[in-house]
Formats: sequence, structure tokens, C-alpha cells
Amino acid sequence: MPTSPPRVCPTCRTTIPPGPCPLCRREQRREGDQRRGTAAQRGYGHDWQLTRAAYLREHRLCTLCNRPATVADHHPETRRSLVARGVPDPDAWHRLRPLCKRCHDRHTGLTSPGGWNATRSR
Repeated sequence: MPTSPPRVCPTCRTTIPPGPCPLCRREQRREGDQRRGTAAQRGYGHDWQLTRAAYLREHRLCTLCNRPATVADHHPETRRSLVARGVPDPDAWHRLRPLCKRCHDRHTGLTSPGGWNATRSR
């Protein structure tokens, strides 16, 4: 099966194999990460890590599939919306639910299509 010849990336002008330019993708990812900020800047610092660990010690199973829980998910509202509303303790246990990563990723994909960047302006 023949392959496509190399081409020149229109952005960085380097010769690349068929498909997206790996140099440009890396730069776009780096710029996006800088806009996003660190976990601590987004409100998931040391206090959150302690709260999350304690919550998952007490709530060991995913509420959706009964697998071992690895994520303390803010539910039904996101942490961002709770902070925006001025809720005094957005990380209170009654605002969390235990999920496995698979269920968390599925739920996030359904409720936030496009990831964090698509919901930035909310």
C-alpha cells in the first residue's frame, strides 16, 4: 500500500510525514497548558488532595459500576460552578461522589464535550 509523500507544514515550514505536524501539536499543547494553569491554581492544591484522599478512604466503590473508586467527583455541579456561585466550601463531602476513572471520563465526556477548553467561558 503506497504512503503519502512528506509535505511542508504550513505553520512552522518544516518537512513532516503525512498527518498533523508533531512540532505544532506539541507547541499548541504547551500553550494550552499554560493558559489552563497548574492544579493548585485551579483550586486542586494540598487541601483538596487531603480531602480527596480522606473521601476515597471512606467511599471505596464507584457509585456507577461498583469498581474501586479513584476519583472524588464534584456532583451534580462542577467545582468551577460552585466557586463561581460563591459556595463557602465547594469540596464538602455532600457535594462529592466516588467514581472510577472510566466512569468519570465517560461522564465528563458526555457533560463537557470538548474538555476544559470548551467550558472555559462558563
